[in-house]
Parts: sequence; structure tokens; C-alpha cells
Amino acid sequence: MSLLANVSGSAQSIPLGDPDFVLLDLVNRITQMSESSMTVDVLAERIHASESMKPFRNLSISQISQRLSQYQSVSALLNSPMDNPPNINAIQVTELSVDVLKADTQTLPEPMARLRLGTHFAISLCEKGYCAWSSVVSEFVGLSSLDAMILMSFGEGQTISHVLTSKAPLGAGYDEYLLRIGQWRAAGLLAEEKLNVSKSAPVLTPFSTKTETALALPAKWEESVAEDKVPVYFVPHMENHFPLALGVLYSALLAYKEGELLNDFQFIPLNYLEPNELFNGPYRKFGAGVWLFSNYMWSIDVNMQISQAVKQHHVGNFTIHGGPSTPDYQNACEDFLTEHTSVDIAVHGEGEITITELVESLRAIKAPSSMHKRSIQADYRRLAEVKGITYRESMTNRLIRTGARERMKTPDSVPSPYLSGLFDEYQGRVEAAIIETNRGCPYGCTFCDWGSATNQKIRKFDLQRVKDEITWIGKNNIRVMWIADANYGLYDRDIEISQFIVDTKAKYGYPQEIVVNYTKNSTWRLVEIIKIFTAGGIIGQGIISIQTTDEQTLDVINRKNIRTQRYDELAQAFTDLNLPLSTDLMIGLPGMTVASFTADLQRYIDMDVSVKAYPTQLLPNSPMAEPGYMAKYEIKTDEHSFLTSTYSYTPQDMKRMNAIYQIYVMADGYSLLRYIMRYMQWEYDIAAGEFMANLLDDINRAPDAYPLLTWATRYFNGDKSMPSGWTLFYQEVRDYLITRYDVSNDSALDTVISVNQAAMPDDAMDYPLYVDMKHDFVAYFKQASQARAPLATFEAATMQFTDPNRLASIDLDAAQYDSHQYFWELHSGVARPKSLAEFAA
Repeated sequence: MSLLANVSGSAQSIPLGDPDFVLLDLVNRITQMSESSMTVDVLAERIHASESMKPFRNLSISQISQRLSQYQSVSALLNSPMDNPPNINAIQVTELSVDVLKADTQTLPEPMARLRLGTHFAISLCEKGYCAWSSVVSEFVGLSSLDAMILMSFGEGQTISHVLTSKAPLGAGYDEYLLRIGQWRAAGLLAEEKLNVSKSAPVLTPFSTKTETALALPAKWEESVAEDKVPVYFVPHMENHFPLALGVLYSALLAYKEGELLNDFQFIPLNYLEPNELFNGPYRKFGAGVWLFSNYMWSIDVNMQISQAVKQHHVGNFTIHGGPSTPDYQNACEDFLTEHTSVDIAVHGEGEITITELVESLRAIKAPSSMHKRSIQADYRRLAEVKGITYRESMTNRLIRTGARERMKTPDSVPSPYLSGLFDEYQGRVEAAIIETNRGCPYGCTFCDWGSATNQKIRKFDLQRVKDEITWIGKNNIRVMWIADANYGLYDRDIEISQFIVDTKAKYGYPQEIVVNYTKNSTWRLVEIIKIFTAGGIIGQGIISIQTTDEQTLDVINRKNIRTQRYDELAQAFTDLNLPLSTDLMIGLPGMTVASFTADLQRYIDMDVSVKAYPTQLLPNSPMAEPGYMAKYEIKTDEHSFLTSTYSYTPQDMKRMNAIYQIYVMADGYSLLRYIMRYMQWEYDIAAGEFMANLLDDINRAPDAYPLLTWATRYFNGDKSMPSGWTLFYQEVRDYLITRYDVSNDSALDTVISVNQAAMPDDAMDYPLYVDMKHDFVAYFKQASQARAPLATFEAATMQFTDPNRLASIDLDAAQYDSHQYFWELHSGVARPKSLAEFAA
């Protein structure tokens, strides 16, 4: 869609149609020629009489006047002169030709070729009409109204033939515009369609396999026989993940007392079904039964809807809810059960043993006419003896909480659902599988679910079982493997497991990407693991889960036993080995302030480690959710349980922390100002944190002073484009630095601006790109911080910029599955190391 827009966002945007291109062009020309201002109605009459309006003679003067008024409403047409109008007469506009492009553009392009607008394309008004910036010729290219209409018609992808055919009634000569389109393509205004990874990757098909060790049980619900048994329904919540939690519950129920529960219960196979398919398929066939839900923050909403639906359909259905988002604290759990009357039982903690005792306590009372009249009821005398639950008494509706359950001492006592074949006919289009190599966490961080069991003993799964599950994942072409340990890398055997993953990929081609929670007190093992993954072509990177380095906050969140110094040592080791590394921070922990959060960002900018920061969410079973803790630290949350204020920060402070982080993402994460910020820090003593805070205040105070800078801070993280291209943006940045900080407009500034601009992907450019710099920026960047010489003292040098991850040509919305890396900046001698991107594989 074409938009009439102010890139700073200080005025509303409106969509444009073909007549608008002619109207705006005429407004520009008529008002330039007029010595005095005129009313909208007079301007409309002049426009209506123009020969240029011939294709749109159906528009009346009043309609034109109405449209001009709309231009006024969005500040595109002003009633009075601007204080500092842009000098559009000073814009140098070129007419494209073979000589200008220094290339053979006489060959007509293929009419069925699909082209799109360049990523950074925008049309501007200039003295003689329209123009658009060309990175290839480093000048504005002149365009007529018809040119603008044709160009904008390409949007995100159209064939040349389709565009020219649709514009033929407006006077677009086919052969003439074939040549012009070829010139626009050579100038970078048009580009080939972006490569969409999701389109180029193999299409995910419903998962089906045959495991050699599979149990002799039905694999699909259609193959199950109703008989006179109570059905037990498992409710998966994500199609692209095998539901590990439900799988281990299924395994536990099958294994209990050597399969004794199979005498009375029919466990419906673990097939992924949409809710309607679940109701109209197995539920229609087998009727009322037991429903098992595993609640996570991403699944609880849909789980509660399904739970309510089955209860409303027939009160005889019996629902059991567990998982991390099922509240454990007594008051919170009672509130949960009071709000959600469809929940019969809430399970606390590990559920494998609990679920077997629960199901054993249930019985069916069935009317002879229909299985849908069957009611599932609990033997409440037996139920009261099941530890680790809160349940609702049917007669009194009282909520009863039983004693706490001890953790399983031997997690291997429950068979692996992968190796038992329980996922063989899952049917979902699967992308990821989750495994555990151990359970437990020795730390008590208050924001974390694991923290609710402080100083847990870690219990390991058998190493051969872990390897067999990895083999199963590899043999079945599962692209992504989650390792759900709290602290992967805590043990020496984790190095052995990592090597086995790489060996499995070498044998089967899968898994290709690993997602892990690395150990909090990181050690040398993390370095070894990432070296192994990198050498084996596994997508992954070192992640330091630091959350914060502020001493006050660390004390409040019970994390002082995790040594920050060790993180610094690891970061240096990763730097020395040129391995990818990032750190996790949290925004809004109790004890945090705007200053402390900015200091955290500053720390990792100084270490040149990229940061991903996440808002703090109050997990229902975390120590932070304990009522006394919440009262002590004055914790307030929104409707989604995200913290909005605590004793140490206000809601306004929280907004500012989030805003500063968004500027960090743009400036350092995606690197738009990465080298400029470091130059300002090293040579003008303006710390990066101060620079980001100042930029936030400056663009909020005067968004139109530097509109492209405002665009970058407000919209780039979502749009990944720079209207009119990087040259104009960095011209603005230069002006901002000189005006705001009195920076010298010299060869050193030329160099750092050139480096930052060349590092930005541009689909109008060819890579590798070689740029002659006035000073050797690579040598300047890599020198020791203790003895840093000014950039101006370095000799001239040439820098190379390459695009190994095809960032200039891919659809960045289709980046890798789970990335702590910012895949944006091109590769160069100063770029941060990255793991292999899937779209380059």
C-alpha cells in the first residue's frame, strides 16, 4: 500500500491511489509557481483544469477539494509557510541513462519477471516533481507522476507484465517502460523478490514415523476401540512441538503397576488435533472422560477455553490441570479454582506419580443409554490421600489441599515417550522436540519457576536414554531441539552430549538448531560446548543469563550467589575465540532503577556483547509471586502479569526503561549507530547509555528536527527499513552529532559514518563491497581500550563488507527459530561473530 507519510510519525498517514500522485505533483508545481498562498477551493479549480488530470476527469472539483483537505488534516499541505522549509530546489536530480549507470541497461527485462520495491525505497517531492534516492548512483532519480504510480505498483512483488498492463490506460507505453523498469532495477529502486525462508525451506508435513521400540498400542485415535472403558484425553497446545509434558504423563500412566490402569481406562493416542477436531473426532466417538491439561503461559488461555467447553457440554467430564502456570501458592490456587469452575483438580509440582494415583482414584458412573451420559467421579476418600493436589469436593464445593509431594528420586522410572513410540503419529507439522538431560536447579532466583524449589538436588536422566532420544530426533528429521535443563553445561557429561548432538547431525542431517538454558554460574564448559556446536554447524550461541549486575537488585531477587566476575571471564574467552555470545537481561526486576538498567546495557556495550532484554513477568509459582514478597517490594502487575512498578521504580520509569531498550536494539543490536556510539564514547567521552537517553529525549521533544532518526528510534525495530536509504539517514546522523555534541566535521567523522553506513544491508548494492576509508577503522576498533589512539591518527585503509547470511535479500521476518543474535549487520572485520544462520544453510 502506498502511504502519504511523515517518516517521523508526528502526523497521521493516509493511503494513496493513482489520482493522488497526480494531485500531489500538481500541488507541488502550482504552489511553487504561485507568488501567494491560495485557498483549497482555488487550488482545486486550478488542478481540475490541468491537462495532467485528463486520466481522472471523473473527479469533480469538490472531490479534489475534499482530498486536498485530507492532505491538510495530516499536515502534508500547510496553511502557512514552514519555519525551516526543506530546500527542495537544492536536491540534485539525475536522469537515468546507460552512461549514468555504467552498465548495459538496453536489454529489456523479461516481462514475467517478478520485482518488488527496494527495501529502503521512498518517493519524495522535489522541484520538478518526484524523485527517489538511488544507492547505486548516490543521487536522486527524477520521476514523473506515471513513473511513481508504476513503481509503487510493484509493492512487495509483482510481475512486470501485470504492472504495465494495469497501468496501460494511464498512458504507460509497454516497450518504453520495459526499458525504464530495467534502468530502475539497475539503479536499485526495484529488486528481485525477497527470499522467504519459510517458502524455500522444506514444507513441514504432518509427522508420522515408526519407532522400533514402540509399544503395541493404537497410534491413532481412529484405531482405538471404545469398549466400556473411560477415555483419557490429552490436550496438546502447540502443533509444531511434541508435547513432552503430556508425553511423560502418558508414559507414567501406561507403566503404572505394569499397565493395570489399561483395564479400566482407554488412553486416547497423542495426536495433534485442533479443538474442533478434538470434539468432533475422539470425543464424539468415546464420550465423557478424563481431560489432562499442561498449563504454560503460552497455553493456559486456550486450555481454559477447552476445559470450560467440555464441562459445559457435559458436567460428567473430569478435568485435571497441572504445569507451571497452574498456581501452587494456596491463596492463588484457590483464586484460580474459584475463577475457573471448570477445573476439578489442580496438580502442584511434578505430575508423573500424582497423575497415576489421581486416575486410579476415579470411577465412571454410566447411564445405560449413552456413553455421553457417563459421569466421571472421584473416590474422595482416596483422593484425599493423593499428595500434591488441590481439588473441589463435588457435594460441598469446598477446596481441599493435600500435603506436599516429594520429588521423584529416579526420573528414569518413567519411560521416554519418544522411545516408546507415543509421538509416532502425532500428526502435527512438527518443527521442534524437547528433551531433558536432568531436572532441578540449585539456585533460588525469585523470578523463576525453578526458584520455588530452592536448593533442589539435580537428578540426571540416564545418559544412554538421553543419547537415544537425540538419535530419535535426528533420525526423524526434527530441525530444532530444546534442552529443557535449568543449567545445561553444569556437568562434564554435557560436553559429551553436545558432541553426540553434532555427531547425530553429521549422520542424519538433524537437529540443526539447539535451544538451551545455559548454567547460571557459567564455566569453561560453555566455551567448549559452543566450540563443538560451531564446528559441527549447529545453530546456537553462548548465552549469559545475567539478568542484571546491580548489587541491590541481585540481593532482592536472591541471585547474589551467582558470580558476575565469572561471566566477564567467559565473555573475554568468547571474544578471544571469536565465538558468538549474547546476554539476557530483565527489565523491571524489583530493586532495579532506570539508572541501573542503563548501566547494565552500558556494561555489555563496553564488552561488545549483544543483549536481549525481557520484561519481568510474575510467574504464578515463582518466589516472587509469594504474597509476602509482593507486599514487601510493592510489586504491581498488569492484566498479563508483567510488572509495572515496584518499590524501586514507577510506571513512568518502566516505560522509560522499555524505551531505552528499544533504542539499544536499534542502535547497537541492529547496529545502526553501533560504531558511532563507540566513537562518541571513545573520543568525546559521551557514554553510550547517556547517548541513548539523550537521543530518546531529543526525538520526543522535537520529532521533526531529524525525522529519519526519529523513524529509526520509533519504527525500525519493526520495519527493518530506512525510507530513502542509508545515505540520507547518516547525513542526518552527522548533522545531529555536530549540532548536539559539537563533533568535529572531519575525516575521522567521515570514516565512522562510512563504516556504519556500509555495514547496513542494502538490496541495491552488490556484495562483497569494498570501501576506501580515510582511516583504518578495523585497527582503530580492535586496539586495546587502555591505550586507544584517536581515529584521525590511523592511515587510510580499505574495508570489505560481505553478506554471507544473505541479509540484503531475505525476508527477515523469517529468521531462525530462536535467536539471541541480531541478524542484520553485514560481516566485516569489526562485526560481532554470529552462528550459522539457517537461511544461509
